[in-house]
Amino acid sequence: MECGVFLPIGNNGWLISTTSPQYRPSFALNRDVTLMAERYGFDFALSMIKLRGFGGPSEFWDHNLESFTLMAGLAAVTSRIQLFATAATLTTPPAIAARMASTIDSISHGRFGLNLITGWQKPEYSQMGLWPGDEYFAHRYDYLAEYIEILRDLWRTGVSDRRGRFFQMDDCRMSPRPSADIKVICAGQSGAGMAFSANYADY
Repeated sequence: MECGVFLPIGNNGWLISTTSPQYRPSFALNRDVTLMAERYGFDFALSMIKLRGFGGPSEFWDHNLESFTLMAGLAAVTSRIQLFATAATLTTPPAIAARMASTIDSISHGRFGLNLITGWQKPEYSQMGLWPGDEYFAHRYDYLAEYIEILRDLWRTGVSDRRGRFFQMDDCRMSPRPSADIKVICAGQSGAGMAFSANYADY
């Protein structure tokens, strides 16, 4: 078993409250939490991604940092702890996510992993014109399966020619490749999500 921390990348962490101490996320706060976790022997630190909060009096998750750039910064100031960013796969093409992951692998000397999410909260994506329609719910893990296959093509071989229902790669190239095997997390709880995790995820 490995133990880690979910970083306070969003305001007030996981407390939906107006009476608890109120704070906005910052690099300094996340750096201090991660360094403390590393010092106490925790195995990993993971940052979620939230693109639109839920509002209300607590402004729950209305204020958020971005996951990849946060973890790149943390990779440069830590030495042992494993770092996981979260990819909102509807916003980032797999070839770009693969390259960002390889870059943070270089910064961290092989301590980087990726949490993949399909996206479920429509307002996060419709505000940017990226929501594919509600029919997406029926095939979102088919989409994610193609996505991770492209990631692993690029990480393992530096090239992908994979052509599927959602992505068409045409001699897509990436170099340098990661120095270590990039571990993947998926926390989907539906039947399709659990099946995806069983087939593709490391955690």
